[in-house]
Amino acid sequence: MKRSILCLFFVLLATGLALPAFAQDAPKKEEKFVLNLGTIAPPATPWSNQLNSMAKRIEKESGGRIEVRLFLGTAGGETSIVRQARRGELQGAAVSLGALASAVPEMNVFELPYLFDSFTEADRIIDNHLYGPVKTLLATYGFELYLFGENGYRNFAAKGKCVRTPADLATLQMRVQESWVHEEMYRALSGNPVRIAVPETLPALQTGNVNGFDNTPLFAFAASWYQAVDHWTISDHIYQPAAVVYSKKWFDTLPPDLQKVLLDNQKPETDNGRKMVRALNPLLINNLRAAKITVCELTAEEKAVFAKDSKKVHTLFRQRVGKKGAELLDIIEKAKKEK
Repeated sequence: MKRSILCLFFVLLATGLALPAFAQDAPKKEEKFVLNLGTIAPPATPWSNQLNSMAKRIEKESGGRIEVRLFLGTAGGETSIVRQARRGELQGAAVSLGALASAVPEMNVFELPYLFDSFTEADRIIDNHLYGPVKTLLATYGFELYLFGENGYRNFAAKGKCVRTPADLATLQMRVQESWVHEEMYRALSGNPVRIAVPETLPALQTGNVNGFDNTPLFAFAASWYQAVDHWTISDHIYQPAAVVYSKKWFDTLPPDLQKVLLDNQKPETDNGRKMVRALNPLLINNLRAAKITVCELTAEEKAVFAKDSKKVHTLFRQRVGKKGAELLDIIEKAKKEK
């Protein structure tokens, strides 16, 4: 009897027929992952629309193995989001590069005043010269770069007057982003910067603790800050990109095929995000006028005065941030000379 059972076993093995179920491993269940992504962008904005589209693509292309949870209008401000993403408490973040600079000092290069002369120049240099070096740099700080987004060109907004000269800033208390570069820009322009996080800014404007701020038309409407000022100056003094990054601590745990899903479609997503933001800008300027806000636009000559006075911030950046930051600025300055 024992001999018959042994012969049957070898016959099955030789013919390739399936062995009984108890001799096989059970099929492994595919592991699922959750991508919690934080942003201060509120719903019904270009940023939220882009992130919702991105989330749907990721869930579809991953076959449901990645669940994306978007936390729009995240309380606590962008620097908090950056810290959580770096620690892996959030798996992703959509933030301004000024906020990302709180963890990656070299990203302050993007916050330098009058760095890019136009959208066209910014796109060319960021896409063709900076994406690779920035991606490599962010990885050393615990972030995986997906794409560059856009907040747009920042403008001055204040109560009582337009800001046409640096001297106009001397009499104003201006809210600034939580970034030393922004503070130093105001100081270079004889201004009075007051660092305030995003959630506390509107109350500070309404109570008179500050007299104004600088940001993009898009963000001013999204955060309702425009309601607390009566003058808007189109100064275009800082072109501010944004970025979608993943926590590298989390990203590195994913299978290669899911990592690919998270990084796919980068260029179309980038182009679409910029297109949505830029299409809104002229409409928002008109909305400012409709809200009875006086809109002033700096002439080329007036911009040149601001650019000249704030140039010292570029020098200060090289001194404070060191070699890697200086290398990024070198890339930008060299690329600006190319046509």
